[in-house]
Amino acid sequence: MRILAIGDVTSPSAAEYLASKLWSFREREKIDFTVVNAENAGFITGVSADIADRLLFGGADCLTGGNHTMRNKGIYTFLEENDRIIRPINFGDSVPGRGYTVLDASGVRVLVINAMGCVHIEPTLNSPFDYIEGALEAERGNYDVSVLDIHAEATGEKLALAHFFDGRIDIVFGTHTHVPTADATVLPSGTGYITDVGMCGESGGILGLDTLGVIESVRFHLPQRFSPAKGTPRADGVIFTVDLSKHRVTEIKQVEI
Repeated sequence: MRILAIGDVTSPSAAEYLASKLWSFREREKIDFTVVNAENAGFITGVSADIADRLLFGGADCLTGGNHTMRNKGIYTFLEENDRIIRPINFGDSVPGRGYTVLDASGVRVLVINAMGCVHIEPTLNSPFDYIEGALEAERGNYDVSVLDIHAEATGEKLALAHFFDGRIDIVFGTHTHVPTADATVLPSGTGYITDVGMCGESGGILGLDTLGVIESVRFHLPQRFSPAKGTPRADGVIFTVDLSKHRVTEIKQVEI
């Protein structure tokens, strides 16, 4: 089975770009299932229901979130009603939506879990380890392949999760930093891992943002009105090939759409 993970969508125009390209890319690469991190698709303020619908219609099977997801109250009902969009599981049960879902991919049951780190990222949530354990236990026997999007700043935190769940979760990929890392690997017990898959957004700026606003923010530490970068859109992704009979990733391929 070939599963595609796409990094953080950074703006509405980036979401439209991805939705216009994804189905043809999936057909060309023989992708069976696609996970897209959409937490910034509304540009810093989470994702709206209409943008989420466009991404799902355009080729995403599941949308994951992150630290900005709950900023947009307009998505709360959509999070409750649509099992193809999830938010970090360690927000807890009192927050709208769900932290994991099980979806069908041509007869293969795919468990997707979304979690958020605790180091150098806000809001500060409880450790995700026990929440992820709870999801695996609750769905024991109800899925054939499992995927975790860990939305976190700290590389060590992402690696700790991946090694802890090595052999129990088939794919662990990181999001949030918007920069694709060069450490894609298959861990000893078969889990496919990469620290960050990158982003889907306009190139030429800083992490999908216009350069000047970021420089002013970093230089003077004053509030800024950010805007999307003005370059050509691109989407970073990773294709994981999973041997379902052995629960082992056999190939990891970084791609750009």
